[in-house]
This record gives sequence, structure tokens and C-alpha cells, in this order.
Amino acid sequence: MAQIVTVTNQKGGVGKSTIGVNIAIALKELGKKVLLIDVDGQGNSSATVSRDARINQRPGGSECVFYADKPIEPTSTPLGIDLLHGHTGLENVDREVKAEEAAKLKNRLSELDYDFIIIDTPPSLGVRQLSALMWADYAVIPTKASSLDVQGTASTIRVIRSLEKMGLQIKWKIIVNMFVNTSKQQNTMLDSLRQNFPNNFVPIPLGQRVGVSDSLAIGKPVWEYNNIPREVADSWRSLPNTLGLI
Repeated sequence: MAQIVTVTNQKGGVGKSTIGVNIAIALKELGKKVLLIDVDGQGNSSATVSRDARINQRPGGSECVFYADKPIEPTSTPLGIDLLHGHTGLENVDREVKAEEAAKLKNRLSELDYDFIIIDTPPSLGVRQLSALMWADYAVIPTKASSLDVQGTASTIRVIRSLEKMGLQIKWKIIVNMFVNTSKQQNTMLDSLRQNFPNNFVPIPLGQRVGVSDSLAIGKPVWEYNNIPREVADSWRSLPNTLGLI
């Protein structure tokens, strides 16, 4: 059965798509069969792996996972990852589908012929984000080390804990992204997260690097981008291990 990994936060701009895509590529390089499901209408992760900047204007894609009567038909991508793309019409899902009904569709996903399914969610709590958490075996919560971003992280954690009280078992990790190690404020926030979530906190943050965003713009994982320091490349390539996925 496929392991479902949901990359999510109720705060945008924290690098969800970047982290989700790099996790997917790293797993593929480890010999795993990977499906990326992009349920964010912006379709950033879809554009990256498909190398189609206008893919979010095309209907279909990931909407099928919310409707039991729609066939699931992933497409292949140049990166060797299969894709159910995100598009602007996905907002209809939040109006048409009830989360409790979508929650029943987890088995339909986990029985697909993949080792891992990575889900990239929109940065707001609606049916798409909530369903993706209900389906998750693992939840990865990227955040930046700032008060506003951590507020979104705290809201996401509250949702996860409420789902756990309902009996769902979700392994979740917080990972700090775009970290500036010379910032006293960010180091203080990093320490606070470590102290408050000792069992769910990735101790090594991902630093702020121009090459990280530039690599996705050309459809490459971080570790294949020119002039990326080896330690940075290794930290991104080892995300599946760091997050406890394998």
C-alpha cells in the first residue's frame, strides 16, 4: 500500500511546494514509485515537475481524488514522477465536497500502485487541506522562523491533534525552511519550536538560498543545481530520511 505524505501549512510562502517536490524526487532517486498530487489551485509543484507553466489552467488533474466516481488517471512527467496536477478550478471542491465524505476515500488512494503519494495542499483550511490531512500517514509542516509563520504552523498542529483525537494516526514533523542563521530573532524562534515540539521537530533547518528557488524554476532538485554547497545539497537530498519516511 502507498504511504501518503501530506505537505501542508495554513500559512503560505513557507516553501511547501519546494519541499514536496524535492521529497518526491529524492524518493524517486531511491527507487521508489512516486505520485505527486497537487491540490493547490496555484499549481506550483505541478508546473515544476511537468515543466508546463500553464498547467494550472487545465481542468481535470487532482480533482478526481475527491470524487469516488471519477477515474484516477495520473500523467507521467520528465522527472519520472507521476502527477495529478493542480488547477484554478479546484476551488469548486471546497464548495461541492464534504470533508467527511472525502475522508472515506483514503483506501482508494493508498491502494494505488505507488510506494509514496506526496500531496501538496493550499495554504488555507478547506476541504482540500483537511481531506489531505485525513488521508495522511505522514504530515510535513514547513514553516519559517517568524511569528506570523509559526502562528499558521500552530493552527495546522491543532487540526492534526483534533484528527488524532478522532482516532486518526498521523506521524508529523515540523521543518524550518528559509532559515537565516545570523538572525537572532530566527534563532530564538527556532529554539522555541524545538522546546515546544521536541518529538516532532526536525533539528536541522533548511537555510535561505537563492539556488533553492532557482533550481525549481528550471525543473531540477536542489542537489543538481550548480554552485549549491555540498552540505546544502545533502540536507535536501536526505529529506526522506530526515523526516522518517524511510
